[in-house]
Amino acid sequence: DVADYLKTGKNTIDVYFYSPISSVSGKPKLRGAFTTERMYTRRTQCSYGWDWVGRFVSCGICGDVYLKMYDKDEPIVDNVYVYTKSIDSMGAYVGISACFGENFANKVFDFEIYDCDGNKVKSHSKYCSYPKYSFNVSIEDAKLWYPTGYGEQPLYELRISCGGKILYSEKFGIRTVKILQTTDKEGSDYYKKCLELKKTGFSQEYDKNTKFSGFILVVNGVKILCRGANWVPCEPFENGRTKEKTSKILAMAKDMGLNMLRVWGGGTFETKEFYDECSRLGIMVTQDFLMACGSYPEKEQWFINQLNKEAEYAAKLMRNEPCLMWWSGDNENAINGDDTMADHPGRSSAVFGIVPVLMELDPERDFLPSSPYGGSFYASNTVGTTHNTQYLSYILDAIENKPLDNYKQLYKTLCARFIAEEPTFGSISTYSSKRFMTEDDIFGDDLSVMLYHTKGNPAMKKELFEYFVELTQKILGSFKDGYDRNFKMKYVQHECVRVALEQLRREKWFCSGVIFWMLADCWPAAVGWTFIDYYLMPKASYYSFKRCSKPVVCSVDKNDGTYSVYVCNDGTQPCSTKLCVYAVDVKCGKTEQLYGGEACVPCGESQLVHSFEYSSDCIIVAETDNDRAFYKEGALNVCKTDVEYELGENSVTLKSKGYIQAVEIEGNVLPEDNYFSMLPGEQKTIKFTKAYADEAADIHISAYGIE
Repeated sequence: DVADYLKTGKNTIDVYFYSPISSVSGKPKLRGAFTTERMYTRRTQCSYGWDWVGRFVSCGICGDVYLKMYDKDEPIVDNVYVYTKSIDSMGAYVGISACFGENFANKVFDFEIYDCDGNKVKSHSKYCSYPKYSFNVSIEDAKLWYPTGYGEQPLYELRISCGGKILYSEKFGIRTVKILQTTDKEGSDYYKKCLELKKTGFSQEYDKNTKFSGFILVVNGVKILCRGANWVPCEPFENGRTKEKTSKILAMAKDMGLNMLRVWGGGTFETKEFYDECSRLGIMVTQDFLMACGSYPEKEQWFINQLNKEAEYAAKLMRNEPCLMWWSGDNENAINGDDTMADHPGRSSAVFGIVPVLMELDPERDFLPSSPYGGSFYASNTVGTTHNTQYLSYILDAIENKPLDNYKQLYKTLCARFIAEEPTFGSISTYSSKRFMTEDDIFGDDLSVMLYHTKGNPAMKKELFEYFVELTQKILGSFKDGYDRNFKMKYVQHECVRVALEQLRREKWFCSGVIFWMLADCWPAAVGWTFIDYYLMPKASYYSFKRCSKPVVCSVDKNDGTYSVYVCNDGTQPCSTKLCVYAVDVKCGKTEQLYGGEACVPCGESQLVHSFEYSSDCIIVAETDNDRAFYKEGALNVCKTDVEYELGENSVTLKSKGYIQAVEIEGNVLPEDNYFSMLPGEQKTIKFTKAYADEAADIHISAYGIE
């Protein structure tokens, strides 16, 4: 309130900025990844640099500055909370509370609820004698909000008015959320699987659990298989982010089949428009509080006071959003934590800085003290959530010291009950690369520019880019030239995402979620962890995620010499589909059908449909009505091959001679499908649209087979 400070005529507001670097000079050094000066500053932590973005420690006003004027006799509505208390056959029971400014006395406030079609479904008027009013309302035949893929996303609107003037309006969804953490029975299949996982190297260090339990998200009584990505700021500077760019990324995310985003603690609380859009699209959100990878000054009262303010801001911003599933206290500060410990990094922040505020302002939503969280230690993979990025050193050691012919088996050791961070990395499209690199930078021998635009981690023995090159060649074969390298560095992420997601679909509900690191780039990265690059072009992995996220998919696995073919149904109805299994000789193109039949799978289940033994060195292909999967023993060595194609205005028709592992459609285009396989003699038409309307399509078609 500045009323006492304003004067008639010209008024001036002075804003003082202090260097976030020199201001913390001389303070005790705290533990932190990448840099420690950030631990004392309440600002976007990744702006100090991370292993996917440069250092951009800016300073300034990044939002609108305005002076709000109102009549001193006008009532004010604030701190409105709308939540679903229960849902049953009789309807939904919704709780509503609101606070009023100092001019509330002797006034009647009208509360109205409208459905998604604009029909008024409830109205309630109240003569107010107190500054806060709470009540419950029953909504018959309530239209429920579901995550995308599981139902619709109807949004109701609450309007609060006084004297005919609308003082507040906000949309909300009706849904219930719970996290099911059922203990595995001793001797059960899940129990035995956990015992096997505990034998792996990283689990021996982090997993001290003797009892195991699942982590399944349940919305409106329906178990949800979560497939998602971590969200980081989509621009390195706060004022560079626009509503248009954010909306485009979220639309692309839904198109690829993503149903969950984790807003990462090293970033920022996003705008109201971001969460509104996620609610509209049916994209679930989990929200970290803004601390990451370090020890903060949580024993100092100023820090706790600041967290109290941040928690209040975040709760009021997001708590009415149906997309918000749960809160997390931080990112990886408490990886060695345990609920029985009197103290550990992150505990005071959660217990004193965040929990008291959420208990008051958002008591109906789950709060997890950290991410990962659960069991002993919090980073374990047999209880609660885990981060496979935490085990990156083990993965990098395998890249450096093992042949990786068994990379599919390596992923099996990384299985967990809910994976809140799953690392994969790959190159961006050639079309985007040319925006900040020359052809020689991309295809030549000097990769210094590509290395610079990859970033790295000082905790690693080598550059991240070096590990990536090594991984690519071990899985896809040595580079024949710069063009071959360019393709393989894109396709390797496609392959890793495929393996991880097919495993998720087979392992449901032992594992009930994989949240990849991460969705979209924060700056022009050449090689990075994302599905969508800085210029909003999909990477190869985007199409792998899209294919593996279809309601019904098939997959092929091999254990102890036996092939197993699964059909996985995430749809809301039972499915019936034809299933054919082929053995394809990639050398001569001969295709042998090994199985043909009907697969009937209940909704929400994964089912082993066919198993067999086969000794020939062929690629095994499984095909349903709308999906195709494959299995190849050992490394997936790919090489350039031929494909016939005819280019139309908005589509391309392709025809294969032999087996094609991947067709690549590159340029200023967004194909409906990409990096797909083709059987010998197959014909396929792919539609596309332009990515940038004011630029030429510049389409290039390539095909790659298997050596």
